[in-house]
Amino acid sequence: MNFESLLVRVLPDAQRCRDLAAELRAAHPDFSADELALHAIRTAKRRAAIAGAATGAASSPLTMIPAAFADMAAVLRIEGTLVGTIGALLDPVSLGDPQALRADVIGVVFPAAASQMLRQMGIRAGERLSQQALRKYVTEDTLRTLTRLAARYIGRAIPREALTRKAVPLIGMGIGAGWNWLEVGAIGARAIRYYHHSPIAPPPARGPAFPPLRGIWPRIQKYLPGKFGEK
Repeated sequence: MNFESLLVRVLPDAQRCRDLAAELRAAHPDFSADELALHAIRTAKRRAAIAGAATGAASSPLTMIPAAFADMAAVLRIEGTLVGTIGALLDPVSLGDPQALRADVIGVVFPAAASQMLRQMGIRAGERLSQQALRKYVTEDTLRTLTRLAARYIGRAIPREALTRKAVPLIGMGIGAGWNWLEVGAIGARAIRYYHHSPIAPPPARGPAFPPLRGIWPRIQKYLPGKFGEK
């Protein structure tokens, strides 16, 4: 699997992000930019949870790797579009440079990869990742490095996701939906800080095997169709 090509394919189109931001402004004219960003996060969380539940319900030990790949591709597209949309809401000028937008999205979705890239360049700011620090050093070469590092993360995450979320269909459905819900929420919060030009911290190197999912499933269940939905 070519994870670098996958990453490039799921990066958002700047005009699509501008259009989504314009739709949000038209639908909620009384909302501030931050309130619109929070609304976009809520919508993306629901979409990502549904994607996780759908691939979890359909997977089995024989199909868990393809299911994990499909889930990650879908969620990466949702996350990338969310970051771009928040950029269009909070810092519209930032979408004018396609290369910089690509760095913004990968940096927010994969902050550990962005910090590692800056550290490899000898930049201490890698410990306090921000839009200013990242954009200052973005070139074609550094963007290729950033993409390669993020692709390595995806390559490591696919087997882990397959084992923890897709091996047992009904259990994987709940874990996949809850995990995606939490992950997209965290990325949305990072995007708001990033486009407000505040530092964003990379996630801890190690964490619990499963996020705290108690209370999330009932909130997600009402968006699911059929027998898995809320009665």
